[in-house]
Amino acid sequence: IIPDSVTSIGEYAFSSCYSLTNIIIPDSVTSIGEYAFSSCYSLTNIIIPDSVTSIGEYAFSSCYGLGFMKFESTTPPTVLNVNAFSNIPTDCIIYVPRGYLEAYEDATYYPDPDVYQYVEY
Repeated sequence: IIPDSVTSIGEYAFSSCYSLTNIIIPDSVTSIGEYAFSSCYSLTNIIIPDSVTSIGEYAFSSCYGLGFMKFESTTPPTVLNVNAFSNIPTDCIIYVPRGYLEAYEDATYYPDPDVYQYVEY
């Protein structure tokens, strides 16, 4: 659990934490740095709170265990590089707020909606 006092998850913060299975990002976090969760092979899900406005390059790259990602913001966070979500499983489900499916499917550098399943909640 990340404390509420944290406003940013820095570069490489959890990179290669192979046994990390779950993490709770508080609403105080506004940015996720480059490689922040890259190669967290056992991470099964991630919830991106609506406070997050930017996601760095390779932030979730090679998270082979991801079953779902849930975005809580009605405005897709800015993703800074095409590789932010590279090498995540193609059966990873992307949850987005109801009514904002098109915004996420059209957002730059997000997982390809022709490959990944986007679901409104």
